[in-house]
Amino acid sequence: MRLDVAAIATATGGRLVAPAGTAGPSVVTGVSTDSRTVAPGDLFVALRGPRTDGHLFVGDAMARGAALAVVADASAARGAALVVPDTLRALGAVAGLHRRTMATVVVGITGSVAKTTTVGMCAALLEERFTTARSAESWNAEIGVALTLLGLRPRHQVAVIEMAMRGLGQIRELVEMALPRIGAVTTIGDTHLELLGSRENIATAKAELLEGLPVDGVAIVNADDPWTARLIRDVRCRIVRFGVAPDADVKVTAIHADAAGSRFVLHLGPQAAEAYLPVVGAHQVRNALVVAAVGQALGLSIQEIVAGLARVRAAKMRQEILLLDDVLIVDDSYNASPQSMTAAFDVVRHVGGARRRVLALGEMRELGPEAAGFHRRVGEQAAALRPAFLLAVGPNAGWYLDGAIAGGLLQQATAWVGTPHEAIPVLRGALRPGDIILIKGSRAIEMEHVVTALRTGTPAGHP
Repeated sequence: MRLDVAAIATATGGRLVAPAGTAGPSVVTGVSTDSRTVAPGDLFVALRGPRTDGHLFVGDAMARGAALAVVADASAARGAALVVPDTLRALGAVAGLHRRTMATVVVGITGSVAKTTTVGMCAALLEERFTTARSAESWNAEIGVALTLLGLRPRHQVAVIEMAMRGLGQIRELVEMALPRIGAVTTIGDTHLELLGSRENIATAKAELLEGLPVDGVAIVNADDPWTARLIRDVRCRIVRFGVAPDADVKVTAIHADAAGSRFVLHLGPQAAEAYLPVVGAHQVRNALVVAAVGQALGLSIQEIVAGLARVRAAKMRQEILLLDDVLIVDDSYNASPQSMTAAFDVVRHVGGARRRVLALGEMRELGPEAAGFHRRVGEQAAALRPAFLLAVGPNAGWYLDGAIAGGLLQQATAWVGTPHEAIPVLRGALRPGDIILIKGSRAIEMEHVVTALRTGTPAGHP
């Protein structure tokens, strides 16, 4: 990497300052936001975060050989510096500048659920044909997308990038930074209702990815989603629809799901081929359709796509199947929404067979005023599984139990705790050899600590 400092100053709107008698660097050869990883010649961007402030470590970065620091406070400079109004925006501007030097085709993926899973599937498919970069785990907002773009090198033919948001306009900024040529929206759901207020606003925010695609780009949308009409309203490029709808361009028929994965017939226009996806859950087939549409847009044959789907594996903490002392653990602890809870229950049905069922459900966050109703409906769905035991985890998770009991589950088969730490002794007392347990909850609840504790016999974090 070689970036011209004058171009960086122009892109960021920054003001260059340097010690008296020095001109400062003309180029930088890398970018870092962590003073511990700075290499000689790097640009160090001092970000402010909830736990620390990068301005406190400018001196450390310069001591490690940073050529230039990007700061919002000129008094933090410890050598040559670029003073900007906002270092986070400056990082995005630098990432966009670097991205424009690359011929890489960027694929942007967003949606209310399954973004990370779909990114992983997509990268697994494409890397057999192309040198492929992808978003690291959860690198889906301003910092993560910027760092992914800054990691691009001339060898990268394709980059698959997850794009998340917490408000209107945020995906548009990511699109302006990344310049995707292909964009896909998995589905519009209830996640972020608390932040955006309505599903229409969620659809409007997700549509920013598709609206930012070039005229020679490809917009990939869910033919079965009622919000697709809103998503494509202002799209100016070719639109590809995926789903089970008869008019879908990329569609699936004859799905057969079992404990090992799903077999189905994949249709790409007039072409059809039998396919196998070795990931548990029939809902994963829909994610595979997104991946197939991306592959087709990049010139892969249906045979290459089918072969690539057969290589896909489940991502960590996303319906990962673990066996521990004859207890089958469905680790879906990474995140939760009403839609993904329904999908997880289907996995339990397919995988569990005659096993006794235990559910450990962490609360779902960011659902706004409808949160209680969503939790109660999920609780009713949980009761339909006829679990031997349902444990609700989190301050508001008691709503699950209201729904479950209304759905016919006996109260003595339920319990509530406030934290994952409190859940451990309860679950250890409830589990028996031969059981299947689903562990799932919103990211903020950190239900993965429950999985770790069950696997290792250690406590789950701290009370």
